[in-house]
Amino acid sequence: MRMLICMLAALGGLSACQSGQKKNAETTDSTTVATIAPVQAPVAGSFYKQFKGTLAGQPVTLQLIKYNPGKYEGWYVYDKVGEPIGLSLARETGDSLILAEYAGINNENMLSGAFNGMQYRGTWTGNGKTFEFELTENMDNAIAFEVHTFEDSAKLFPNKDNSPIGRASESMVWPTGGADQATIEFLRTSLYPELKPGEMPVQAIKSAVLVYLESYQDNAKDIDTTGNEDGPGASWNWETNSSASVVWNKFPLLAVAKLGYEYSGGAHGNYGTSFEAYDLAAKKKLTVTDVFKPGYKPVLGTALDKSFRKLYKVPANQPLDEAYLFKKHIEPNENFYLTDKGVVFNFVPYEIAAYAVGQITLFVPWSDIRAIVQDTYLPKP
Repeated sequence: MRMLICMLAALGGLSACQSGQKKNAETTDSTTVATIAPVQAPVAGSFYKQFKGTLAGQPVTLQLIKYNPGKYEGWYVYDKVGEPIGLSLARETGDSLILAEYAGINNENMLSGAFNGMQYRGTWTGNGKTFEFELTENMDNAIAFEVHTFEDSAKLFPNKDNSPIGRASESMVWPTGGADQATIEFLRTSLYPELKPGEMPVQAIKSAVLVYLESYQDNAKDIDTTGNEDGPGASWNWETNSSASVVWNKFPLLAVAKLGYEYSGGAHGNYGTSFEAYDLAAKKKLTVTDVFKPGYKPVLGTALDKSFRKLYKVPANQPLDEAYLFKKHIEPNENFYLTDKGVVFNFVPYEIAAYAVGQITLFVPWSDIRAIVQDTYLPKP
């Protein structure tokens, strides 16, 4: 569970662990590919695909991940705006998908339509409006990925029918083409530095899940069940999930989101998304100092405040620490990614606001901060 534990530790410090009967899992052994061109493939049990087309007559791009039947994640963007909007699966039938937006508060926008693996067409609905969309798979100027998933569960007390259960799942996106081999190898190493030489992705995620389950079961020997024949209750139904998705994929910029969730007792679980930004032309995982000029923090902080007020509808005269946040102003962190139109910063629960506020993701267009951005990342005239 090296990948998940490291990520969650960075996001706020979590733990737990277990081993048992194998459940449904989409797994595919991966090998190093010499061919670098991405290829179209029919719809499968798991996949990553990029789609392009129009929504309400506007050009849009959709990144879509299918981990397992019934488990999808996506991001779509109006190309002229450049702000990715997150999507999760609301419902899937044999030939259709309904995807729900999770951007902003009180958001009930949905994409609903026919899906055959290579085309997605239907209607967008929200705010009392309806628009048509039509999208076709298109991997131009994009990195191709395989999707690997493994999940499992185990009883805390293997010999008890009513034992609490621990569950674990791991998913990863594995670069396979769309760039020269040196770039693909750079991405593999950067995305998953914990992989041992020669270790296949499916081996790594399976090992992570089983280590978690074994550790979960180790807790049984320390639990006092004296006088309680039923054993511990629901607070021992632990769970951990780790997944990766592609947010932006247009050479030379790539953004990958790694989402971690863990429940190990208590009132609720903890979760957070760690974004990774890549400049593929430079073969570099970006930091904020790669993108912004010295002294960037005050200007960028003001722009983040503005973005938050817009997203959460906070009046200009109301201090932010009276509207959700712990402090009056937002300071940029290292959890960010780039698009061709701006930068996105993410703040996990408890980082700048209470857990109930949720994860806060803010887009800042280049036009608001042009003076502090390195020329390399500004759009060319």
